[in-house]
Amino acid sequence: MNNRVIAIAAISKGRRALGNKNELLWKIPGDLPRFKALTTGHPIIMGYNTYLSLPNLLPNRTNIVMTLEPNIEIEGATVVNSAEGALEAAKSSEGNEEIYVIGGGMIYKTMLPFTDELDLTLVNDEPEADVFFPEYSEFTKILSEEIHAESDPHFTRVTLRRP
Repeated sequence: MNNRVIAIAAISKGRRALGNKNELLWKIPGDLPRFKALTTGHPIIMGYNTYLSLPNLLPNRTNIVMTLEPNIEIEGATVVNSAEGALEAAKSSEGNEEIYVIGGGMIYKTMLPFTDELDLTLVNDEPEADVFFPEYSEFTKILSEEIHAESDPHFTRVTLRRP
């Protein structure tokens, strides 16, 4: 079976800003329902800080939390300490034809070599940030692109793949 690893994020178009003080930078119209529709039924890989920023584990998904901290247990989640461990857990999960990487910055960077597609919301805004998405210039093939110029801030949703 083929497993596609997809990193999904909302980032600034220029600096690739992702978050500040463990918070997302924007509330983009339609982004949360879209995120839920895409990721429900599939494994999701996140870092420990992203897990802590959530009110609870995301339902109807296999929640995989990556951390370098030893002896961390999270009820209802699979805790791993490497990209390989995360992928192994995801591939043995239900809905594993699509595996979503949902953040944060270090997890995106760690998982990028294993990532097949990027599902990005590129926001025309450069707010203060302390977490950034990794450089992704090798993802040059555009699978889809939607420009939302009517929104404030303007944003573009793009799905990219390596050629």
